[in-house]
Amino acid sequence: MAAAIPEGLPAPSIPAKHMQRGSCPSCGADLDMREAEGAQQRIRDLEGQVELLTEKATAAVDKCADYEDQLRNMRTQNGPLRSDTQDSLQPTRSSNEEARPATANSASAARQSRFSFLRRGSPNPPIQSISHSPAPSADSGLLEQLEKERALRAKAEEKARKIDIEIEELSVQLFSQANEMVAQERKARAKLEARVELLEQKDKDKMARLERLEKAVSRIDRVKAILAAASTATNRKS
Repeated sequence: MAAAIPEGLPAPSIPAKHMQRGSCPSCGADLDMREAEGAQQRIRDLEGQVELLTEKATAAVDKCADYEDQLRNMRTQNGPLRSDTQDSLQPTRSSNEEARPATANSASAARQSRFSFLRRGSPNPPIQSISHSPAPSADSGLLEQLEKERALRAKAEEKARKIDIEIEELSVQLFSQANEMVAQERKARAKLEARVELLEQKDKDKMARLERLEKAVSRIDRVKAILAAASTATNRKS
């Protein structure tokens, strides 16, 4: 009977998964290291998407600034052209004003001779037609350039608007994904806390069993000592 009863039992082994825990950087709770690494990887991916979107937005803003600079340059170039056209029109006006007294003189001379009136009055109309002919071509060129610039600016504004819409949509997606990640982390935290409580309860039960076994072993040792003393006493009497 003494050989069959063990002197002590080994301590229970705690599962390895219970020991591999990490601390959550945001809330300070115990989390699984694999789940924490996965969450950090998702956060890094989202940050990379945000950087790409900011680069696209800056490129669009730079394009709009380039278009505005081109518009300013075209306007500054159009200013001297208009001044040149006005300067070209001024001598024609002076020539017309000089031609008016000539026509008056020709009218007085017409009373003397009809043929002299025809000779003097005929050269005036071609001068006016030649002097005013370059103005419409210059204005039409300027109008075409302005239309092109307006079209380019409208395209740039449309692209910027689309990029802004994409940025807003992606920001909404990022916020929703972040909220989902937080909810998942909370669920995982609750599961881990429940599991930890269960393991702690099991540890407490095992410790209670060990204490009961140790008490039983101590009682058995006392009984052994009493029996040994009784047996030695009987042997001496015999």
